[in-house]
Amino acid sequence: MAVMTKAVHAIDLIARAHLPVRLGDVAEALGMPKSSAHRLLTELAAHDMLRRDDTGRFLLGPRLLSWGVAAELSYDLRGIAEPHMRQLSHASGESVNLHVIQADHRVCIAAIRGAENLFPPVSVGEALPLGIGASGKVLLAFCSESLQDQVIASLSAAGGPAPTREQLRVIRTNRWATSIDEQRLGLSAGASVIIGPGGRALGALAIGGDVDRFPPDRLEDLRTAVVSSAQAISAQVTGRTG
Repeated sequence: MAVMTKAVHAIDLIARAHLPVRLGDVAEALGMPKSSAHRLLTELAAHDMLRRDDTGRFLLGPRLLSWGVAAELSYDLRGIAEPHMRQLSHASGESVNLHVIQADHRVCIAAIRGAENLFPPVSVGEALPLGIGASGKVLLAFCSESLQDQVIASLSAAGGPAPTREQLRVIRTNRWATSIDEQRLGLSAGASVIIGPGGRALGALAIGGDVDRFPPDRLEDLRTAVVSSAQAISAQVTGRTG
């Protein structure tokens, strides 16, 4: 059994117990020596996925709680955003996508195919880097300065396009970013940020497609509609979760 599989089984076991779980019980359930189970659980605890009570038994850790909250917000965000996405796609004839941040990447959690597109430019579940593409830049603009520096350094080291801190500042002010041939050759997009309670960026609403249909002036024409849709989603999310 792979280490990752054992870790998942251990977390599942502790989650189902609803009570602190002894090391021996985990080792027995997973068919592992106690020494191996101890190393696994200790490593999970070091990453805050588990924690120990005063008796040394194991419970779920705070990182899983934060992941659960993020997952709940993502599902809630998708449900709120999709009607706005359909309306925007119908009015423009173009594909609309919704991205959220996961660690130092972004993931598409919803996609509406436009009438002019055979396929959405990004698939649901697809993970893409921050800092590249319209959604990647608008989300990075609302990240911490330390994460911005990390992403910019990583992109620069890889020899790819990397936004500057000044560009990110302008994007944050305007709540709007564009890209042409950044994420993929032949793809053009514009994106605005969805803001939740406390001013935190929850996601990016993007519109895009073939670069021939999305030159800079076409993106500018769609800017108001995309920003307005993102603001409407932001207002609805804040009203529901605030």
